[in-house]
Amino acid sequence: MRFAIAFASVTLIVAGCSDPKAASKKNFETAINDWISENPPCVTLPRGSVRPAEQTADASLFPIYVEQASSDHPLRLENQQRAAKPFEALASAGLLKADTVEIDVDGGYFGGGPRKQVVVAYSLTPEGETAFAETGSAFLGKRPSLCYGEPRVTEIVRYTEPGEMMGVTVSQVEYRYQLRNLPQWTKAQPLREAFPQLARDSAETLESKAAVVLTNEGWVHEKAAKL
Repeated sequence: MRFAIAFASVTLIVAGCSDPKAASKKNFETAINDWISENPPCVTLPRGSVRPAEQTADASLFPIYVEQASSDHPLRLENQQRAAKPFEALASAGLLKADTVEIDVDGGYFGGGPRKQVVVAYSLTPEGETAFAETGSAFLGKRPSLCYGEPRVTEIVRYTEPGEMMGVTVSQVEYRYQLRNLPQWTKAQPLREAFPQLARDSAETLESKAAVVLTNEGWVHEKAAKL
């Protein structure tokens, strides 16, 4: 009899552990990992400082055109250098290639039709293409980005008791994670100066929060839930 009771207890525990709908650290870790593994962090490239004349709305994201830092006016030169800095850092890290070209630009407030301007055109290198992704939304517009690392949860720190919110069952989760297999370019100092998040993301342990939502098939990250 005692053996039967013990066996039944173990069976219930195992069943609870394997239930994808149970509120458990293991299920929450799986739900968060499923999302973050497919959505690594990215640095978003700034917009170009020069827009070609008659550029259409569906124009390619590349090349990105930037003014040459060559003005004789100190303030204008400073602005040009500031705009060029992140692109120069990306080029020095091997993610972008730079070509000096001449393009047609609008005449500006004074009109007069298109005029020629020498600019730096930045486009992706093979390594840049490997990291490239379009982030944003169709509504707000897509932005060229470069993504890095493989996020993986290392610990579920704590979570709230699941409760109802807007018709669904939700739990708020605090967790720690790591970015594994960071590409070498994330360690380039000029790039870290231009994009400080690269240095922050290189920490051995990172912390974050997420809501997980209960669905018919189990728990999922809030951003993966189809509500």
